[in-house]
Amino acid sequence: MIVGIDAGNSEVKVAGPLGVDKFCAAIGEYQERNLVSDHGDGMVWEYEGKKGFAGTLALIESDFGGSIMGDSKAHEDAKMRVLLALHRYANSTTYEIVVGQPISKHTPEEKEVIKKMLIGTHTLTVNGVTKTFTITRCEVAAEGATALLSHPSPGLLRVIDVGSATVNCATLLDMRYVNRDSETLPFGFNTIRNRDLRELARGIYTRVSKRWKRHDELFLAGGVAEKLLEPIREYFPKAQLLYPIHNNQYHEPIYANAVGFYVVGRKLYEYR
Repeated sequence: MIVGIDAGNSEVKVAGPLGVDKFCAAIGEYQERNLVSDHGDGMVWEYEGKKGFAGTLALIESDFGGSIMGDSKAHEDAKMRVLLALHRYANSTTYEIVVGQPISKHTPEEKEVIKKMLIGTHTLTVNGVTKTFTITRCEVAAEGATALLSHPSPGLLRVIDVGSATVNCATLLDMRYVNRDSETLPFGFNTIRNRDLRELARGIYTRVSKRWKRHDELFLAGGVAEKLLEPIREYFPKAQLLYPIHNNQYHEPIYANAVGFYVVGRKLYEYR
């Protein structure tokens, strides 16, 4: 099964033949509980001799529940997010996946680390259900830029993909990536102290205004895209939300990367 996974720091998003899915990305240590209660998408997981909490359960019950922030997904927390996503999504025994990496760390070295930690056979138990599956192929796509593949358009396009820890600012010309006009900004919605979206919009503009023009065609993706639209239009009046098209349906902008990854996966794996 081909699956695209956007293993974000706040929420994990998935797109594949069965539709889309998302869940809280928090990972935490295991704690014994006297009273077991349901916490939304809470998960108790066991993997390679380790046990822990994930999702909203990790935020509520773990002392150190949360997400490792940063501009790379080459770490164990991101690996667990991907494995949990596959466990939740389907019952397939084999997967061919595409995952994401921020533009600034989308390098051959970082991509190779991610592939090595994901490719192989994994046995994972979640909430008492054990599944064994093999990731046979894994490719790593650039976040933000790949999001536009979820709803392709011609011409010069900018995309601002706002995550919890980073903001990917990408440029495509007739759906071809333009490296010199693309970058990852070292802040996100969950790393700015005042959570002021107007200041976030201004901060983004101060970084990209050297190359991007005020009246460029611009799309917003990510979890806060809808809330950021009005503030960003003060600087880019033509900004609009990026609604990914998946299984002939429009979805929320938060799924743009995952759907874009799935598009890449189908092109890479179905026709080889």
